[in-house]
Amino acid sequence: MKISNKNKVLAIALAIGLVSIGLVLFLAPKPKEKVAKEVVPPVADVVYVTPGRQTLLVPSQGSVRARHEIEVVARVGGTIQTVSDAFVPGGFFAGGEKLLQIEAADYEHQLTRAESQLANAKSTLAQEQGRAKQAKREWRNLGSKEANALFLRQPQLSAAEAAVSAARADRDQARLDLERTQVRAPFAGRVMETFVDLGQYVTPGTRLAKIHSTDIAEVRLPLTDRQLALLDLPLGQSMDNGPAVRLTAQVAGRERQWRGRLVRTEANIDPNSRFVYAVARIDRPYEGSAPLVNGLFVEADIAGKTFDDVIRLPRQALHEGDRLMVLDAENKLRFTPVELLQAVGEEVWLRGDVEPGSRVIVSSLGFSREGMAITANPLNEESTGLALGEGVATDGPAAEEAVNSRAGAEGAR
Repeated sequence: MKISNKNKVLAIALAIGLVSIGLVLFLAPKPKEKVAKEVVPPVADVVYVTPGRQTLLVPSQGSVRARHEIEVVARVGGTIQTVSDAFVPGGFFAGGEKLLQIEAADYEHQLTRAESQLANAKSTLAQEQGRAKQAKREWRNLGSKEANALFLRQPQLSAAEAAVSAARADRDQARLDLERTQVRAPFAGRVMETFVDLGQYVTPGTRLAKIHSTDIAEVRLPLTDRQLALLDLPLGQSMDNGPAVRLTAQVAGRERQWRGRLVRTEANIDPNSRFVYAVARIDRPYEGSAPLVNGLFVEADIAGKTFDDVIRLPRQALHEGDRLMVLDAENKLRFTPVELLQAVGEEVWLRGDVEPGSRVIVSSLGFSREGMAITANPLNEESTGLALGEGVATDGPAAEEAVNSRAGAEGAR
């Protein structure tokens, strides 16, 4: 069988191609074997912690109000003759100070007439007493042992005595009305609002002013059921020595602080919010460079229960609400369960099985698993105290000191 020229050409071309491919594969450089790179463990910020004794701070807030806040009303009618310089909104006055004077002439005349009526009643009584004695002597001269009450003028004597008592009551009432023309403050305080002014005519019951005391200030602080669990409050009972309270507010662009104590809880639970309201008392609120003004909104930190083995860490150290990432001696990651006691600002207060000197991861890891290797970057030095702020507190005065020493803590609300 003869092969055509065309098939010969194709056979030659195919042979040449196969030879070329073989040469390329034979002469091509062999790939170098890849060496696996060493995996570097991720770097994480850690802090050394040592559990300690801590007094929890329970945050709340409220508005300042005076212990006594009343409306002053007129007890008698008349024209206002004079007013005190303190009888203006914001004015300060002392206890018993006269705030205004109502015209007293009419009441002075009433007192004079009442005293005259009392004198007449006393004179009548003296005459009746004399007549009764005379009647008793006359009856004795008649030789009878029993005397008639009418003959002895006993009804007339009783009527005269009652007239004296009535005249004395009228005199006392007139004297009291005269005293009431001077409107005096029942306590040391401050004028909130005035409703009358000089020359105005008032009647009994007219509102004159609204005032409040300045010796004691109070703040109603709402507390949730969880917050109550952190406090030792005797609900339904009197409170002799309640927890210490620190109040904070911005006044004229500056942060001011005051100290007080819880003195009682209110009788009812709020039906809408289900809050229990505790009342903090601050003595002498107007002393010092920053007075605790009525109506000021304040943040409060209340000294709560004291716990042992408490650690304070940045908020980002807590994972899933109840776990810490702790490095062991071989720099391996271990998850440790903890109990969240409180979150205060950017800190969390925890309690759990954390050994003194443990290294807790406080930075974020993109991926984490039990036993993975970590390169530690310590943010503090290992010590015997608390890693993030020493603050061991006990009950009583030390608990109050714990409140005072944490002036920079912001409550998470």
